Amino acid sequence: MTAPSRLAAPSDPVEAVLRRLSVAFAVFGGLLLAGGALLTVVSVTGRYLFSSPIAGDVELVELGAGAAISAFLPYCQLRGGNVIVDFFTGGLSERGRRRLDAVHALVFAFCAGLVAWRMTLGGLDTYLTNDETMVLGVPVWISYVVMVPAFGLLCLVCLHGAAIRLLPGGDPGGTPGVDAAESAR
Repeated sequence: MTAPSRLAAPSDPVEAVLRRLSVAFAVFGGLLLAGGALLTVVSVTGRYLFSSPIAGDVELVELGAGAAISAFLPYCQLRGGNVIVDFFTGGLSERGRRRLDAVHALVFAFCAGLVAWRMTLGGLDTYLTNDETMVLGVPVWISYVVMVPAFGLLCLVCLHGAAIRLLPGGDPGGTPGVDAAESAR
C-alpha cells in the first residue's frame, strides 16, 4: 500500500484558484454523500425497528449522489486520479506523453464543457416545467445548481492542465498539482 500523494505547491495563481475551488467542491460533495448515507441508515433503521421509514429518502439520496459525484470530478482531474492505460504510451518519449496528455485534457475539457452546457439547458427546462420528485415534491433543478458549476470547473481544470503541458516553460512532466516524487511512483 502506498502513502497518499501530497499536493505540490501551486505552479501559478490560476492553479491555486482552481485547487481551492476543486477542494471546496470535493468537500461539499463529501458532505452530500455523508448526508445521503446517514439518511439511508436512519430510514432503514426506522423501517426495521418501527415500520416507519423516511418518506422520499431514495429521492433525496438520488439528487444528492448525482450532485456529489459531479462535485468530485474537478478534484479528481486536478490530482490526476483518472484511470490511465499506458500500455500503448509506454514507449513514447516524455515529450510525446505530455502532448498526448494535453490532447486528452483538451478532449476531456470539450466533453465537460458540453455536459455543462447541456445540463444548464436541462436544469432550466426542469425549472421552467416545475419538475419535482414524486414523493416529496422537491424541485429537481436544485441538483443542477451543483452539477453545472462542477462541470464548468472540470472544464477549466482540464484546460489549465492542457496549457501547462503545451506552453513553453510549463510542466516538465507528471501531473499538475501533484508532488513530482509521487507522480513518479
